[in-house]
Amino acid sequence: MIKTARLTTTLAVVTVAVLGLSACANDDEPAANGQNNQLEQLMATDASGDQRAAGGATSMAMELGFDQVQSASDDELASVRDNAEERAGTADDMTVDPQSCAAPIAELDWSPILASSESMTRVDFGTSNFMGAGSIEVAGITEETGGSAQAADEVAAHQQAVEEITTNCNDITMMLADDSEPDWAELEYTFTAESVETEAGSGLLWQRYPTEDPDSGQSTTALTLMTEHEGYVLMVAFIGGEEIADEEFTDITEAILSSATAQLD
Repeated sequence: MIKTARLTTTLAVVTVAVLGLSACANDDEPAANGQNNQLEQLMATDASGDQRAAGGATSMAMELGFDQVQSASDDELASVRDNAEERAGTADDMTVDPQSCAAPIAELDWSPILASSESMTRVDFGTSNFMGAGSIEVAGITEETGGSAQAADEVAAHQQAVEEITTNCNDITMMLADDSEPDWAELEYTFTAESVETEAGSGLLWQRYPTEDPDSGQSTTALTLMTEHEGYVLMVAFIGGEEIADEEFTDITEAILSSATAQLD
């Protein structure tokens, strides 16, 4: 049985987005002030590099209309890392066709906040007219930035998995559990993916939908852009409906990532 959270990094940490954005769903003045205070903390003169980078991304996201923002707490980050550790090593349990794609699909269950690092920040953002969630994650991957050689290896493994997905596993089928059916019946889904290359970074655009009923409204689209800069790895991700596949969202993601890296220069 393939859990949805294994399919990509943004799915692996989507619970953080839900927790964060639930705290800022109101448009009243106190909520807005709370978000501005979070941004000020991220951009403070004594903030760490990962915080400043996340702050730059958050500022751009707000400028682009994503007025609901929330930093992930230490407890939420710890919970995501614990859950990811429990899922590790489960590629053999996946029902994927071709089965050779199970390992790279499983390897996509990684994002910067899962790096072997002591320096990491995540901020989630959204808006009332967008049925989805966005996020910025930044983590140090060198000793100077709180990371380690293992963290750098993890980044390389993720990049290799993305390349494998876009080259050899870009149109596959997989069985997913559906809790709307009795006894967690499994349904066949089609998974398609393509690489995304921008000046700010590179990444992956993928879509997943029921093979027998692609227009059922149960499709999921996700976009990630990632780069390394000044000893940090940075990733901007969106997950939601088909609109994320539009070129506009690639431009939005690139602008947010560029604003993050600019804070590290």
